[in-house]
Amino acid sequence: MKKRPVSQTGSLNVFSDGDFTSKVIRLIKSIPKGKVATYGQIAFLIGLYPSVRRVVWILHSCSKKEGLPWHRVVNRRGAISLKPGAGYEKQKAMLKREGIVFDERDRIDLDRYLWEPDKVPFHMIYK
Repeated sequence: MKKRPVSQTGSLNVFSDGDFTSKVIRLIKSIPKGKVATYGQIAFLIGLYPSVRRVVWILHSCSKKEGLPWHRVVNRRGAISLKPGAGYEKQKAMLKREGIVFDERDRIDLDRYLWEPDKVPFHMIYK
């Protein structure tokens, strides 16, 4: 039997928490075309802001299997976190096809393109 990871407080690690994972997946799937969300924003909306890295892990491990719009998630500066040659160009091209504009520093204007989840019914996330 495979041992499940446990945090230092003794509770189950979120990596093995299907409920957290399913909430992240539903939230990412609700990001509309032409908008972006940040890793931290997703963690905050689920109520676990310190879990930003877990959001990254879920995005990395579940994007293809779950059909996630992974390209719509960027860092808090409005920049793509992937390195050139490791998905950066693909993510940028996908965002540009959705009408998102990058500035001279290759950043997205979050005041203009950041998704406003208050317009999404939270029953979509908290089923």
